Amino acid sequence: MNQMKKISKNITSNMMSKMRLQYVKASLTKITAVMVVTMTVLAQSLIAEAQAAEPDVTRDMRALEQKGAYLIGLKHRIKAEDSLMQKILADAVKDNVNLGQAADGISDVLRYTLVIKDEDYSRRVPEAMKKLTAGGYKIVKFRNAWGGKFYQGINVQLLSPAGVRTELQFHTPQSYAIKQASHGVYEIRRNPEATPEEVADATVKSIAYNKQVKMPPGAKKIVWETA
Repeated sequence: MNQMKKISKNITSNMMSKMRLQYVKASLTKITAVMVVTMTVLAQSLIAEAQAAEPDVTRDMRALEQKGAYLIGLKHRIKAEDSLMQKILADAVKDNVNLGQAADGISDVLRYTLVIKDEDYSRRVPEAMKKLTAGGYKIVKFRNAWGGKFYQGINVQLLSPAGVRTELQFHTPQSYAIKQASHGVYEIRRNPEATPEEVADATVKSIAYNKQVKMPPGAKKIVWETA
């Protein structure tokens, strides 16, 4: 959070209107001005850190591209400030921690998605991981979710050589398309103010979406040891 003092002067009162209160549990009935200021400072600090690291990280991620493997969604590689504020608040409520602790746990302010064609997937994911680790990246978490109910793909949390948290997802063209199509029901499932009926309906739809995804050969067996 070493950028906090530098960016605190940029805090503006209109951030309150940008908050979407459906992410707050019923027990949290009021967001104070101090909370909004705190979330703004935390979000802007995380974004400033990501922006400083982004050129080098994007260069390294682009080096993973080749025929049949390409980055997608690059214009969203840095999480938007209002979305980040919502996540800080939602995580603080969900995990019963303070706002600073919630911000410290966020790993996807800087995020990338590499789409790989099915027949190359099980070979190129390990190749990409080897290339990143050889370049100084540390693997914090490697989650292979192929075969799961709600998400099909591989999600990796990394530390860049400069120590900035980065997320990298590995998808096939189809699994990425399904992920995008099912984003709405995902948001309902994670919304603490959604009713049990809404969550149940979203869960059924999410499972149905992900059943459509064809698993690429060998994908479920891909593993990687974390640091």
